[in-house]
Amino acid sequence: MMLTMPETPYAVDVRAALQYGAVPGLPAWQAALYLDLLLPTPRPPSPAPAVIYLHGGGWRAGERSAGLYPWLGPLLAAHGFVVANVTYRLSDRATFPAQLHDVKAAVRWLRANAAAYGVDPDRVGAWGDSAGGHLAALLGTTANRADLEGDCGSPGWSSAVQAAIMRCAPSDFLPMPEDQAEVLDALFGGPRAETPELRRLASPAGYARAGVPPFLIVHGTNDETVPFAQAETMVRALRAYDGDVTFHVVEGGHHNLLPDVDAPWGNEPWTELGAQALAFFQRTLVSPRDSVHVI
Repeated sequence: MMLTMPETPYAVDVRAALQYGAVPGLPAWQAALYLDLLLPTPRPPSPAPAVIYLHGGGWRAGERSAGLYPWLGPLLAAHGFVVANVTYRLSDRATFPAQLHDVKAAVRWLRANAAAYGVDPDRVGAWGDSAGGHLAALLGTTANRADLEGDCGSPGWSSAVQAAIMRCAPSDFLPMPEDQAEVLDALFGGPRAETPELRRLASPAGYARAGVPPFLIVHGTNDETVPFAQAETMVRALRAYDGDVTFHVVEGGHHNLLPDVDAPWGNEPWTELGAQALAFFQRTLVSPRDSVHVI
């Protein structure tokens, strides 16, 4: 499928349902993990940076097709990035860290297949919203930790990313409010009192250290699902190590980043956030030698 976006350098070739990995121990029809790949067309003259998009949905809902909204994957691909919209196991199929194992396998698959799709394996980013933003943050903070890699595919390749965007996402699960207990108990396979170590393992702020890649963190001050303090915790943790952190505070924004808590997630402010994400990845992943158009 070919997409075109007005006044952009590239059309977008969508390669749907490419298998990037498999869950060990399951029949093939249950085990397969898929992504959709968005390729700038015609192919850029030099290997392109790549970005993995991870959908939201409370780790229990959502699908990779969300990444086809024009302000997400298509915008980046139309400006010269290769974009992978990734399916990961939801909490009704598997508890954490299965979700992280899957998305790390997707990063490794991109590197393993870099030559086939025109990807520069040294320039890979990750971004996501809500649950997807949490997983993107873990990709940015847990590079090459053997205990978190999993074995879902493409062994021997790095799962590190060179830039990350987390929007409306948690960073520390231990102080999360009780009104999210149903969602989090499903993710961790039990209540907080029984799963504190697993929740600590899943908390990106706990992995802050020197050398973490650049982060863009976006959060609404009135977020009713993931408290604004979660974003502040992540920003403080990264800045304690002099991390490259851009913090975009959406005053009055709820989890949908809108002042109306009941409004559907739609074009506003997501179109502007898409442009912000594009500019961030252009700053952090685009080499001066590239012909990628910079807005």
